[in-house]
Amino acid sequence: MVGNIVTQATESTMPPRETRERLRLRAVQEIARIRFAFPNERYPHLKTFVNEPERTMGVTVDKEVLYPDIVVLQWPEKITQMVAQVEAASAVTEQQALDEWLSYSLAGPLYLFVPVGYAQEAKRLCRRFRIQLVGLRTWRFMVGYRDLEVTDIETAPDGLEALLPAFLARLLAKRDRRG
Repeated sequence: MVGNIVTQATESTMPPRETRERLRLRAVQEIARIRFAFPNERYPHLKTFVNEPERTMGVTVDKEVLYPDIVVLQWPEKITQMVAQVEAASAVTEQQALDEWLSYSLAGPLYLFVPVGYAQEAKRLCRRFRIQLVGLRTWRFMVGYRDLEVTDIETAPDGLEALLPAFLARLLAKRDRRG
């Protein structure tokens, strides 16, 4: 029987830290472009801000200004509609969950994007620390391709999904349960 040899990424087999951060920054830009392209024809009252590599729009939680990677506001009122955080593998940790994800989830409906292979750990951390997500997604750049691949892992009907017609919302929920 012939099989494929699978090697789990370790510190020695992963790209250097600088390269990983460049990939994460590229992922932030791509995710903002493909998943949070506001304003648009359907949502002309929303506006997207990207806080990587430079801070462009903060959100306030308990008098503290936070800078999630992506912020979507109702514009021009500047009311937070959703926030998104794009993490590298090294940031899917208890410390990151407590320091950032929890606060970001208080700022607005939170979409969390983690690298492929880290969704279960992110779910575990969110459950443990009672972090409310409206969307958990995975991301990766496929070897040999320039395009970003994003996979929806879980969706709560609190984000833009709440605006969908009922039959589409049910289809999304059914797909999420299948996993």
